Amino acid sequence: MQKQNNEKRVVIYCRESRDDYGENYERIETQRDLLVKYCRSHGYTNIVDIIMDDDKSGTDFSRFDDIKERARKKEIDVIVFKNSARLGRNQREALEFVEYLEEQGIEIIFEDEQYNEEMFGLYAWFNERRARDDSKNIRRNLRHKIEEGDLLVKAIYGYNKDGKQLVINKETSSIVQEIFELYSKDWGYKKIATYLNKKGIPTPSESRNFANAKQAENWQAQHIVRILDDRRYVGDYVGGHTEKLSFKSKKTRVKPEQEWTIIENHHEPIIDRKLFEKVQKIRKKRKKESDKYNNGFKYVDTENNLYSGLLYCGRCGTPMYKRKGTSGTRKRPDSYLCKKYCNEGAIKEDIRENYGCKPHRMRIEYLDQIVEAYVDNLVSNPEFKSFVMDNTKAISTNKSSLEKDLNKSKQTLEKLEKQFKQVYEDKLNNLIPEFIYKDKKQELEKKIKYEKEKLQEVESKFNTLNKLEDKEDLIFKAIEDIKKNGLTKEELSRLFDKIVVFGKNEITKEEKDVYNLNDMMYNELYENGGLAFHLKFMYPQTITNRRV
Repeated sequence: MQKQNNEKRVVIYCRESRDDYGENYERIETQRDLLVKYCRSHGYTNIVDIIMDDDKSGTDFSRFDDIKERARKKEIDVIVFKNSARLGRNQREALEFVEYLEEQGIEIIFEDEQYNEEMFGLYAWFNERRARDDSKNIRRNLRHKIEEGDLLVKAIYGYNKDGKQLVINKETSSIVQEIFELYSKDWGYKKIATYLNKKGIPTPSESRNFANAKQAENWQAQHIVRILDDRRYVGDYVGGHTEKLSFKSKKTRVKPEQEWTIIENHHEPIIDRKLFEKVQKIRKKRKKESDKYNNGFKYVDTENNLYSGLLYCGRCGTPMYKRKGTSGTRKRPDSYLCKKYCNEGAIKEDIRENYGCKPHRMRIEYLDQIVEAYVDNLVSNPEFKSFVMDNTKAISTNKSSLEKDLNKSKQTLEKLEKQFKQVYEDKLNNLIPEFIYKDKKQELEKKIKYEKEKLQEVESKFNTLNKLEDKEDLIFKAIEDIKKNGLTKEELSRLFDKIVVFGKNEITKEEKDVYNLNDMMYNELYENGGLAFHLKFMYPQTITNRRV
């Protein structure tokens, strides 16, 4: 039997966004009130939800995922839009979405135009075309604003913003000038960075008090490269490096340099053009020489890089990376070195606290031998299997308890959300006064927020235990594969969280507990240095003396 309009469960959908390009002449609340009035005047009084997507792009159809799920569960009968443009501006996605709703028996209503199944494809094409044209118009307007000096551009290191203009910062601009002068006098990137660190000059992010700036951050070679490479220091505006692949997509691509937006003499220069061009010539020449010296000692070999992302320095905690050991006629073994040492050099406390590190050089031929010996030790150690099995049993017990908490939390949350919807419906139907609605709404929102956070925490613990439960088989399978096929990147990642390299007298008492070491292991590592293996399970670690 067909439902009457007042029995049908109705969802009202409202959307406004920047991509409406001039059509956004009404507030989204006005659009909502208009659709509510429309529903009531046509007998659709059973409004179960009002969705208000403010500032959402019409080309993004992921916003309908929840509606599609509710349609699949037969929780709604009608969905009401102001018009086809509010539904979306992507022809293919719009047609697929409408087809899905029709398959689920959902009635589609547009308030200010007739929904016509046969004509909807044409409307969808027109809406997509408008979105494409609007995107082009917006980019054109932005370029015009830049050229007219009406767009507020971001200030780079050496400049400040004054209204819509870039003005020179006397303090930091002198550092930029010094960097260019030093490089033109045959200084390298790393040498300039070390020089600035010795002088105690704040880095670009430190000088601007950025929230994500690291405390006691050091100048690195990459800071110098960015400054020397930036044409804006000669007074030119450079923008439009990237663009969206499509008005429908958020993905971007780097545009060819000839398509960039470049405006010469846009602001006051810090660097003379002749000096800038001289520096670029030097950089280009050095790059060619560096390419010829491709087989030198200082480059990272990515082939057979088994321990990348697994091997860490015990002193400073930074990753270690592989260096090829051949340098002309001089032979050196392939090794892993501390990344901080490679970037900053040896420890120099006179420059800055925690400046530099030790090499912690780990020869790959010995590293392979040590890891293979460690795996052999696991296989021959009966306590290891017993330890993993005991952990798995404990995990299974905890999972059962968490599963009960999970179901209880879901039921509570579902109950609260139903109460919230009921209060909203009562307010729409004028069954409760505004002040009672606001109090109830606030109370339920707090409870729902608390329950969602609780549910998220329980789900996180439950998922973690699920992963741990699978690790028993994964660990033994990884060991078997290593024994059968030798060391591979995949198997090492399945077996270890990380491998930490300590020098003599480096490990602290606090780290003894972190790495789950007994007294004998700790003393051996402290006195001789070595490797701490961090398994996926926190099994007591075997320490092996390292050879460098």
